[in-house]
Amino acid sequence: MQELVIRKATDLDMGDIMKLQVNVFSGEQKIPENMIEVIGEEAVQWWCATIESSIVGAVAAWKEDEKIHWGRFAVNSSYRGKHIGTALAKYSLEDLFSQGIKEVYMEAREATVKIICDMGGKIVGKPVSFYEGTITPVLICEEDYYK
Repeated sequence: MQELVIRKATDLDMGDIMKLQVNVFSGEQKIPENMIEVIGEEAVQWWCATIESSIVGAVAAWKEDEKIHWGRFAVNSSYRGKHIGTALAKYSLEDLFSQGIKEVYMEAREATVKIICDMGGKIVGKPVSFYEGTITPVLICEEDYYK
């Protein structure tokens, strides 16, 4: 596999990140495009995974209702199964914890729930139907996180 680079996203990355988001969430999961944009109370942070300067994965974090939310986690379908999502999740969570954030909340699809729970996350509610499939509330705390 070509070299994978995981990093904080820049403004220049956002066009390609949004194309990936629309492809995964609207195209695969049938979520309406107007629900994909992250709207939080404070600035949104994005991270991305690139191969040969192409965006192959992305995730965001934002503050909403006094909680740090983590989501819009997507990996290009051609690159799934190569642990890119796991590496992107670790990088972004470690960055959030390094900023003094103690816990991160998400509503995640089954594959993401497994990745996060394997890192010390805990399911904090029941799965609910959401377009194509379900989402499950998950919380990962810095004190429970392991690499």
